[in-house]
Amino acid sequence: MIDSKQNLTRPRRLLSLDGGGIRGIIPAQILLKIENLLCNQPNSPWKCLGDYFDFIGGTSTGSIIAAGLAKGMKVQDILDVYTKHGKEIFSHNCLIGQFWSKYDPTNLEKKLQEILGQTTLGDKELKSYLMIVSQNVTTDRTWFFVSHPNNQFFEQNKNIPLWHLARASSAAPTYFPPHTINIKNGKPNEFVDGAMSQFNNPSFQLFLETTNKDYGIKWQTGADKLLMISIGTGFNNHPVPAGKAKDYTIIDWAGYSINNFMEDANIQQNLLMGIIGKPPQSNSSKAKDADVTLPEIDNIEELRTGGIPTNNSESNSQLLTYYRHTTSFSKERFKKLGLSHIDPDSVSSIDCVDRIRELCEIGQAVAEEQVKKEKFNGFLEPDN
Repeated sequence: MIDSKQNLTRPRRLLSLDGGGIRGIIPAQILLKIENLLCNQPNSPWKCLGDYFDFIGGTSTGSIIAAGLAKGMKVQDILDVYTKHGKEIFSHNCLIGQFWSKYDPTNLEKKLQEILGQTTLGDKELKSYLMIVSQNVTTDRTWFFVSHPNNQFFEQNKNIPLWHLARASSAAPTYFPPHTINIKNGKPNEFVDGAMSQFNNPSFQLFLETTNKDYGIKWQTGADKLLMISIGTGFNNHPVPAGKAKDYTIIDWAGYSINNFMEDANIQQNLLMGIIGKPPQSNSSKAKDADVTLPEIDNIEELRTGGIPTNNSESNSQLLTYYRHTTSFSKERFKKLGLSHIDPDSVSSIDCVDRIRELCEIGQAVAEEQVKKEKFNGFLEPDN
C-alpha cells in the first residue's frame, strides 16, 4: 500500500508534529478539523489523513500521533487515547521508582501496543511514509527512524515495531525512563525523548529527509511542489522570579532545562522553515497574533529581518509552502481565542492530565482560527 506513494508525480504533502506530552491533545484537535475538511466530505478520495499526507514526521507525543496516522487511524481514535486514557498513562511510579522517573511506563507501553500492534517501520500496509525522532543516549546521537526504503538505515530499522519507536521517542527524562531497542547488530541501545535534541519540532529535518539528495529520497522542492503542515503543542516562557533561581534544586533545574530546551528548539526550527518556505497569504499583524507559520518569539519581524534573507527577498528561493499551527500560552493570547477562563500556567506542563478538558478547548479554538481549506489549494490532487 505504501509503495503506491513512491513514484507519484503530483505535488507532495508533508505533516510535522511536535512533542509536548499530554498537550498532544492540541494538535489532535487541529488534525480533527483538517481530517473533516479533507477526508469527511462527499466523494473525497481520502479516507484518513494517512491517505492524504505522503510523509508524516513526529517527535515525542508527536511520534505517537504520527505513527497512528501512518497506520491509517482516524484522528478521533488517536484523540481518545489522550482524553480517555491520559490519566492512566501518566501513572505515578512507586516512591522508590521516582528516584529514576516520575511515571511508570507500563500503561503507556500497553496503550501503544494496543493501538499500534506489531506493525513495523517497514510494514507495506502503512498508509504514508513515517519519520520518528528519538535520542540514542548509547551513541549520543539523534536518531531518525525513517520508513522510506531509500533511507540509508531502512534495512537496519525496518523490522522494529512502531510501538517501540513511539515509546522511545516519548521517553522524556525525569518523566518516563529510557527505552531499550535492540538494533540489527543485536546490541541494546537506550533511547530517550526526541525532544532532547534540536528536533522537538521535526519540520526542518522532515524537509531534508524528503528532498536532500544525500538522504536518498529526493522529492522535488518548490512552493507549488511541496506542502508542509507543521503543528505544535503550544509554547510559553518559563521565567524564574527574581531571587528564586539561587534556591533551585537539581530537580527544579531539570524541569526548567527540559522545558526551555524544547521551546528554544521550536523557535530555531520554525525560523528555518519560515526562511525557506513560501509565506502565508497575509504576513500581517493578524497572522502574527494567530501564531501562524511565523517564529515563536515576541519580536517576530525583528528576528525575521535581522540580517537573514526573508520570504520577501527576491534572492530567497521558496522551497515549499509551509504553514504552522500553534499558539502561545499567555493571558492575552487566550483572551483572543475566547479562552479567558483558562489559566495559561495550568496547562503549560507536559503532564497536566488534570487539564484535559481545557487542552481540548485550546485545540478546538486554534483549529477554528487557523485551519482553512484554502491553505490546501494546489495540493488536492488525488493519487490517480
